[in-house]
Amino acid sequence: MADEPDISLLFEDFPELCSDGIMLEKELLAHFGLLFSAYSLLETSLQSCYVFWKLGQIFSKGQIKNQEEWRLHYDSLEKKAHDSTFGGLLRLLDDCHLISALQEELGLLKKKRDYFAHHFFREEVRNMFTQEARLLLMSRMNILRRRVETSEKQVGLVASSIIERLYPRLDVDSMVKELSEKMKADAISSPQTVFGWEK
Repeated sequence: MADEPDISLLFEDFPELCSDGIMLEKELLAHFGLLFSAYSLLETSLQSCYVFWKLGQIFSKGQIKNQEEWRLHYDSLEKKAHDSTFGGLLRLLDDCHLISALQEELGLLKKKRDYFAHHFFREEVRNMFTQEARLLLMSRMNILRRRVETSEKQVGLVASSIIERLYPRLDVDSMVKELSEKMKADAISSPQTVFGWEK
């Protein structure tokens, strides 16, 4: 089994899995988390696509007259995007021709995400009892995670192109970096003690 290409790729991506004393039970859970983290980033990129795609449509129809109207539309679209499921976001982006070439793959990834969200631990429990089965399971999750990351990069490029059309003179990369640094500094200076699901 160790010669299978996806197992070799798993060891290439995570060489620590070859270490003595590695606890594959914990690693399996970590890989589940990595996969969902990749899906979360993809979902965030889809949210950005939706918000700025719709803002562009609203603006081109002359329905935004000033900065306050822009902010109100932005806030409303962002709330709608954040309230939407992964599948809901794909439906909201049905009319976005810039993402249409990605829709088939995104639909397939959505089905796989649903499996992990709703069925994985029940359906795959039989593959969690031996080292060989755990490795094979992690290797296939690793392949899927790479697919999700590829799609996230593609959707991110679409989002960037939409934003650049709306803000042609804005250095978005620098702005994002600056916001990230500010968030990091705020988190360090005032660490959170109550988390989202506890509110």
